Amino acid sequence: MPASAEACATSTDLAPDAVLVERIAALGDRAALAELDARHGMTLYAIAYTLLLNPDAADVTVAATLRQAWRRAASFNAREQTVGRWLAGLTREAAQDQLRRSVMSPGGLPPRLILLA
Repeated sequence: MPASAEACATSTDLAPDAVLVERIAALGDRAALAELDARHGMTLYAIAYTLLLNPDAADVTVAATLRQAWRRAASFNAREQTVGRWLAGLTREAAQDQLRRSVMSPGGLPPRLILLA
């Protein structure tokens, strides 16, 4: 079996994260996005919860992160960073957006969280 065929055989068993992002970008592969969520979702939730201190807001943030990953998959560059680091950055951006919206809305964040924003 040629080397490239071996690589394809192993990548179908457990595709590396970067391959999943490529599949999202090239094919709009929802299963690839679901796999990224399965692999990284808890870590993304932990990041969001640490920043927001609110389980519902953390859930919303992870969902926003996955939407952004779907939209921005074509811009991901595996030579610059890992998928995990990319997703963590998207999560921090989404959490910051969530904080901004909460601070600007009436009755938004509790006073202790406004100081963190």
